[in-house]
Amino acid sequence: MSTKVAVTGASGRVGRAVLAELAAAGGYEVWAVDRSLPPAGSAGRALLVDLADAGSVYGALSGADAVIHLGAYPSTAHHPGEQVFTNNTAASAHVAAAAAGLGIKRVVYASSITTYGLEEQVRRGGVTSLPADESVGPAPDDFYALSKRVGEEIFTLAGQEHGLRTASLRIALVIGADEYAERGAPRGQRDASAGLWAYVDARDVAQAARLALEHLDDLGPGNHPFNVGAADAHSEEPLAVVIPRFVPELASLAAGLTGTEPAYSIEKARRLLGYAPRYSWRTERAGAG
Repeated sequence: MSTKVAVTGASGRVGRAVLAELAAAGGYEVWAVDRSLPPAGSAGRALLVDLADAGSVYGALSGADAVIHLGAYPSTAHHPGEQVFTNNTAASAHVAAAAAGLGIKRVVYASSITTYGLEEQVRRGGVTSLPADESVGPAPDDFYALSKRVGEEIFTLAGQEHGLRTASLRIALVIGADEYAERGAPRGQRDASAGLWAYVDARDVAQAARLALEHLDDLGPGNHPFNVGAADAHSEEPLAVVIPRFVPELASLAAGLTGTEPAYSIEKARRLLGYAPRYSWRTERAGAG
């Protein structure tokens, strides 16, 4: 019997990759939930839903066995920060409430590595080693990062009150399979504060989402955070060289990074989920011409 999975934000960059990942894996009946329709044939069911409407979310999730919650404004680049915060936290609250009310116990939530705010953490003394793992406390520095952090807390509460099992994927900068010619270019000084040169292919995020869904019963009730990124940094030079140049406060910690190693550890996702990034900008950009 197929597992019925509702994917919010299914028409977005990551959403389309998740639909393809679940279709390739088999064993899933996938419902696309978004304000726009995904590509024809990519989901067994497509529902036009505004996640800001609690009743519509409840109706859209009714009958589902699990939820992959991706729907959100992805940054403050094109919406006022207050609007991003209100939209994203309301969507997460509505998904959590609907899941609890409908008896859905498994949720994969798209959080963000921006919740760490590593540069702010340096000032607070909250970072003691690199690469940073999930033990680093939150220090959101804009409304988007704050909305993602609050989303995690919403699902933590749902776990405590209703036994919900949630995997919060703290996702790096996402690059779609068709975006390497532009978005995939390694970052330089102008992006020095944007996630410390961390990135991930949308197809690898989809892999992590599927694996998290498959392992949630093993993880047990509660909210379980996982860093999700590529196996290498989004920088031509080693971060041991780059970070001291642009973020000198982290120089002593960066010295421990070797080769192309990223600043965020994905070891927990590797160990508990079997996550193994398959894509790198170093090969994908070459293929993109």
